[in-house]
Amino acid sequence: MARRYKKYDDGSEELIGLFIMAMIGMIYSFLKQYWWIILIVVILIVIYLLVRLIIDLDLKGTLKEPKVYFDGDSNKRYLEKLQLDKELNNTKIIKLKRGMIGEQRLLYNLLNTNIPMYIMHDLQLSCDGLKSQIDFIIVTKRSVYLLESKNLYGNLDIENDGTLTRRIGKYKKGIKNPLTQSKQHENVIDKILKKEKIKIKYDSLVVLTNDDAYINFKKNAVNYREKIIRNDKLIEFITKKEGKKHRLRNEQQVKNICDTFLKYNDINLENNEELKKELREWRRVKALIEGVQAYIIFNDLTLDELVLKQPTTLEQLKQINGIGDFKVQKYGNEIIEIIIKYR
Repeated sequence: MARRYKKYDDGSEELIGLFIMAMIGMIYSFLKQYWWIILIVVILIVIYLLVRLIIDLDLKGTLKEPKVYFDGDSNKRYLEKLQLDKELNNTKIIKLKRGMIGEQRLLYNLLNTNIPMYIMHDLQLSCDGLKSQIDFIIVTKRSVYLLESKNLYGNLDIENDGTLTRRIGKYKKGIKNPLTQSKQHENVIDKILKKEKIKIKYDSLVVLTNDDAYINFKKNAVNYREKIIRNDKLIEFITKKEGKKHRLRNEQQVKNICDTFLKYNDINLENNEELKKELREWRRVKALIEGVQAYIIFNDLTLDELVLKQPTTLEQLKQINGIGDFKVQKYGNEIIEIIIKYR
């Protein structure tokens, strides 16, 4: 015969109910007595969120889309040098052209986004003995990105220990880890930031620009997933990164960061002072001829930017602050003629 157990009610449910009712009563009493304090706190939170939203929207800012702030020509000049002896340098020429095609793909991808950014392409930075050729530095209102472009043919296997293998059909070959090159970039950037006493964080990425290739990450190669990325995934990565941050700087501050890096651009660095002297003298003579003050031709800030960016086309010259269409038409060819002598 089955035993029957009597269910005892120890009153715990009633106690819980009384406790909940008591808590509700206390909260109601507090709200009734101090409702104005809560209202003020809510209003302050709403005001903060609205102000933060207005700041992030940057309604008065002019940086609303991607812009090329600096476009170097070291690869182009190196290619011209190699082509002086095409037979001897044929392999290097093919490799360099392949790399240049990859960089143009990456640049096209960056320019066809709605992310406000300044793009600097093909920099050769030098600081206190450290040197590095950096394909791209991207500066947004929220972040800074160092991009190393790699136009590799074949598919890429990344082992757990970081070994990279390139596969073309059945053919396999180990390749130099591109993150080693990225580390050189980071060392120079860190040196510059420390010397300039600037505290900013940046992301350093290797971008594979061959759309026909894929990356195969081994199970434990987690660290490499955040460092090596396909070109078609780059904008998704940047968009996601930008969406997590509030706006940290306005356009002028973005420009200041770019100019800081350009100060250390090593292309004809030894000639920069001579270029500055000649441009200043040209400005002085031009001002005397026209009977105006020298700053009317262009001011010292514009002079510094001309030396830093060294534009060699009228279109590039238009990107210099203080030189509009009128001055480009009037002085453009003369200014470019001077700059080309020092590149």
